[in-house]
Amino acid sequence: MAFGDGAIPRGIDDMKVYVLDASDVPGSAIDVPGIRALNFNVESDSDTLEGDNTTIAIARDAKRVTGSVELGKLEFDALGAFTGNSATTSGTSPNQILTLEESAQAPSQYVQIVGQAPDRGFSGGGYRVTIYKALVTSGPDESMTVNEWSTPTLDFEASENASGNLLKRESYETYTQIT
Repeated sequence: MAFGDGAIPRGIDDMKVYVLDASDVPGSAIDVPGIRALNFNVESDSDTLEGDNTTIAIARDAKRVTGSVELGKLEFDALGAFTGNSATTSGTSPNQILTLEESAQAPSQYVQIVGQAPDRGFSGGGYRVTIYKALVTSGPDESMTVNEWSTPTLDFEASENASGNLLKRESYETYTQIT
């Protein structure tokens, strides 16, 4: 199979989140270690005009992206970026405490999400998705249950960036880490 014949991504093995400033410029990369899933759907509502027992016209609303992220590790800096909160460290080693408080008044914080998978169709390649402007709308949802892993899930909605784009898909001939 030659490069460009179509990506065959499998799994997800790297993800970064970037807090956006007021001008939608991404800040520094925040690693999301142990990422389990990045799910996203491009969707649009539509309205149908009917008459004489036929469809006269269909109008489509602007597209948007909805999705979710599932974390395998509770990395507080990444979780804070998604939720508009900040992690703090107190104490000294070996008695340090890392704290992330969930504020009821946390500001709406837009983030850029970049997820990547190896390309199984082209040896050494990669497939990357950038969601330009996402806002967490629900979560993190967690469950602490006997004999089960706690893997927080966050739901998001994404809107267009200043250029009018929702997301970008890229196929790399040579896999490179997200910077």
